[in-house]
Amino acid sequence: MKVFQRIKEKKQQLLRFLFGSFSATALMFTFQACYGMPQSYVDVSVRGTVTDAETGEPIGGLKVTSERINFSDTTNQDGNFEDPAGVRMLDEWADYPIRVTDIDSTDNGLYETLDTVFSARDLQNPIHLKVKKQSENS
Repeated sequence: MKVFQRIKEKKQQLLRFLFGSFSATALMFTFQACYGMPQSYVDVSVRGTVTDAETGEPIGGLKVTSERINFSDTTNQDGNFEDPAGVRMLDEWADYPIRVTDIDSTDNGLYETLDTVFSARDLQNPIHLKVKKQSENS
């Protein structure tokens, strides 16, 4: 009789464990469906330098923009740019496209448009962008 009692108790323990696990998992999925994944944000000050890909010389007169961040600045004579808004809080897990466009015509040569993507973590430090001169045939 004791053997059957032990088997019954073990069976009940197993069922409690299984249903408890399923309940916790269901609760987690319900929370995630209602509220989404938890997000974390990092403080970012978008800044950096644009240089010529061949010579490494800094380039002034290029426009650096990111529509997703709503950021735009023009590089100075040292090739530096900085977000005029200062520090922003960006989603740590998102990607942020950055575009470099030549806007000063031929003053410093013609440069190709550069499209690149950075994570918020990458943008916590100054970024270094290298652009190529347009070929004469373009």
